[in-house]
Amino acid sequence: MPHIDALLESIPQGRPHRLEQDGVGIVVLRRDAKVYAYHDVCPHAGWRLSDGEIVEGVLECPGHGWQFNVETGQCTDVLAYCLKQIRVTHRGDEVRFEWEEGI
Repeated sequence: MPHIDALLESIPQGRPHRLEQDGVGIVVLRRDAKVYAYHDVCPHAGWRLSDGEIVEGVLECPGHGWQFNVETGQCTDVLAYCLKQIRVTHRGDEVRFEWEEGI
């Protein structure tokens, strides 16, 4: 299973952060010790969500301004859309991000 390991301290607070491996980009969002991760693509128009910003627990796409709940990935503008979640596990100060092959 593809994965990326990162130190918790390397993930910035309150702003989207992009990690990439083998052509797969993920957007990582940190709120205190909680870390959330999704595929780094807006399901609406394909923009990189890591180029957006977080305002009051909402990730805003830089393209058309669509908004997604940081904790669930649910689009707040069009409920039919939701971000593809990446599995996040903590091991001490290290965070592992895992996803299915072929995404």
